[in-house]
Amino acid sequence: MNRLFSLDNPFMQFLSKVCDLLILNVIFILSCIPFITIGASLAALNSISLKLVRREDPYIVKGFFKAFASNFKQGTVVWLISVALFFFFRYDYMIASSMKGDLFFVVRLLLLMIILVLAAAFLYVFPIIAHYVCTTRQAIRNAFLMCMGHLPYTLIMFVYFGIIGFLLFFSTKTFGFVIAISMICGFSITAYICNICFSRIFKKYDPEEKPDPAE
Repeated sequence: MNRLFSLDNPFMQFLSKVCDLLILNVIFILSCIPFITIGASLAALNSISLKLVRREDPYIVKGFFKAFASNFKQGTVVWLISVALFFFFRYDYMIASSMKGDLFFVVRLLLLMIILVLAAAFLYVFPIIAHYVCTTRQAIRNAFLMCMGHLPYTLIMFVYFGIIGFLLFFSTKTFGFVIAISMICGFSITAYICNICFSRIFKKYDPEEKPDPAE
């Protein structure tokens, strides 16, 4: 009986992680209510998720708001840039779609490619902000380089979000299901899944820990 409720028990560790993800999801949603804070919230979400993936046992609430505060300025700037770019290219794509002819077909393809690259970089930029100390320009630049340099991981995440997008638009039932799951644990689980990829990617760039000579 003692083993069943021991913290070292795999089942108890699983329950502990589930509780952490549930709490993290609630905090993230609440911190996103002021639209402008979404960038800082995404950075904090990725910061805690990456630590959970690496089994660093972070303090969920305290750690989230600490990461939120430290990444507020940079996360907000990147978020506002991302929103501006989204509306700019969406507007351009709508204009190109309303036009007929081979030239505008090529323009639509080019715009679609640009949007896909920007979406890929968007997936990477907030985890980079959360994990590394760098300028906003460096974070954006590294996001583009990493999403292109690690295409298999980028494609895996695209497929994952593609499935979610498909369920959202497939029917009203699947739409309601996705929204319900998102409100309970969807955002934190999504961040956790993505950070399994980011943990492996960042490991290639993180400085190797040198052994302690005293050991």
